[in-house]
Amino acid sequence: MALIELIGQETGTQTVRIERGPVKVFAQALLDNDSIYDSDSAPVPPTYPFVMHFWGTVDQEGTPGLPIERLRGAGRAILHGEQGFTYTRWPRVGDVLKGTTTITDVYEKTKSNGGSLDFYVTETDWRDVESGEPVVKSTFTLVVNVRPPKN
Repeated sequence: MALIELIGQETGTQTVRIERGPVKVFAQALLDNDSIYDSDSAPVPPTYPFVMHFWGTVDQEGTPGLPIERLRGAGRAILHGEQGFTYTRWPRVGDVLKGTTTITDVYEKTKSNGGSLDFYVTETDWRDVESGEPVVKSTFTLVVNVRPPKN
C-alpha cells in the first residue's frame, strides 16, 4: 500500500556549492567533452541538479529525500522512475544554492498479476543563497515494485 500520508511532507534542506571539478567529471561521464566545462563559471550539464545532493554539500541534516527505510521490505524492489528539471536560470560553477525537498505526490497502480507499483514524487526547489531567487526545480519519481501476495 502506497504511503499517501507522505504527500506534502518536507524531507529537509541542503546547501551546496557548485564546483568545477564535479561539473567536469559529470560532463565527462555523459561523454560531453565540451571545453565550456573547463571554465571557472561553467554552466552545469542539463541533468546535473539530480546529483547536487551528493557533490558540493556545504551543510546538511542528511541528504533530503524519501524515507527509504519505510519503502523497503520483502517482495519490494526500489527503482528509479523519472526525473525532470524546470530552470528559472541555469546554475553555474560558483553558485551556492539551497534546496528544499518536498514529497508532492504518492500514488499506486495495480498490476495485472495482483502486485502494484507505488510511485513517490519529490520536488527539490533550488534557490540562490545570496538572493533567494529560484534557480531550478528538480522533480524525481521513485517507483516501488511490489510483488503480488502469495496465495
